[in-house]
Amino acid sequence: MPSNASHRAALGCLAALSWFLPLSPTALADDFYKGRQVAIICGFQPGGGYDAYARLLARHIGRHIPGNPSVVVQNMDGAGSVRASNYVYVNAAKDGTVIAAVNQNMPMYQMLGGKAAQFEAAKLRFIGSLIGSNGLLYTWATSPTKSIEDAKRRETPLGGTGTNSDSHIFPTFINNVLGTKFKVINGYSGGTREINIALERGEVEGRGGNSYAALIASSPHWVEQKKLNYLVQIGLKPEADLPTVPLLIDLVQSAEDRQAVEVITVPTVLGYTYWLTHEVPGERIEILRKAFDATARDGQFLADAEKTKMLISPQSGAVIEALVVKAATIPKPVLARTAKLLEWTQ
Repeated sequence: MPSNASHRAALGCLAALSWFLPLSPTALADDFYKGRQVAIICGFQPGGGYDAYARLLARHIGRHIPGNPSVVVQNMDGAGSVRASNYVYVNAAKDGTVIAAVNQNMPMYQMLGGKAAQFEAAKLRFIGSLIGSNGLLYTWATSPTKSIEDAKRRETPLGGTGTNSDSHIFPTFINNVLGTKFKVINGYSGGTREINIALERGEVEGRGGNSYAALIASSPHWVEQKKLNYLVQIGLKPEADLPTVPLLIDLVQSAEDRQAVEVITVPTVLGYTYWLTHEVPGERIEILRKAFDATARDGQFLADAEKTKMLISPQSGAVIEALVVKAATIPKPVLARTAKLLEWTQ
């Protein structure tokens, strides 16, 4: 039997050795996130779909992050989410405590040569998407423009936030491929809330670009009371609730136009995504991905979404990231033509 002195010496060696052994990822996560605050930077003001989904996620994801940090939403609107995207990519902390919740078209905007983008879509590290939802172009029930054919015959004013937003992108694109006469009135900097007020007051007749999920989240009473005329939806297949509303991809004639429609449809497949920069340590990205996936399955989270009539159809961060990387390989001539149809280039 070893002497007491030998036993104490062995224990001392083990204690010394423990200083050099790496901690498990869970222990590291607990140590890092405990007592910290995670910020979700929303690229729009309160009152719209992006804000509603970001706040829903913030209420629950903290329980699934080791160390249980507090999670808050910070609104940073401007340039259709370009301002918030640039902030997260360039200026924010790169330690896994700042998450972007921005316009789903931001990867497309950068790939099409958006001059204000300071981020690179193919380098974004996605933790997941809560919902992929078709974009809509709709008018108020009293508008004489009740179909795409009506929109070819008369000028129809639509509310918009800026040239980088879906509210400008979709109507402008449709004008150039289908010959409609939508007139986008930009400047509603408050986003959904201000455009909704303008619609109800009769300042504009409709809106292009709002997703179906955002519409349900922000204005379910409009849907229930049949306040809207749905002219077209942008997606690869119709929304289950809108089986008779035409898809833009079915309305275009040429193969070139179809390719361009496919490009602007990519964001609707990505949906309401959440991402970090490529400079965040990989183990923290994986921690947040696991937390996101667990949140999307969480009973309290799903009950909260159901209570507020929010649609949930999650996709993993790895799936979203692969879609963006693939989109970045779209041939340059197709991207250039799409940018021209959006009037982002002359």
